[in-house]
Amino acid sequence: MVEITLVDAGFHVRGSSFDETFNSRFKAMMAAHAVALGDATATGSAVAIVFPEGWGDSILIEPRRP
Repeated sequence: MVEITLVDAGFHVRGSSFDETFNSRFKAMMAAHAVALGDATATGSAVAIVFPEGWGDSILIEPRRP
């Protein structure tokens, strides 16, 4: 799972091997997608991205197929 949360400094993205805060929502979304795709590819199973309340439903990122 990759999670984006709102913090005083901006948008915090946390995944299995990633933990960083961004000052823009766009950068946080792009980082979350990249981390989720990397995790999904490494594990071979879908990884969820969980958004803050009001951003919409969670999404699943499928592993990349060769």
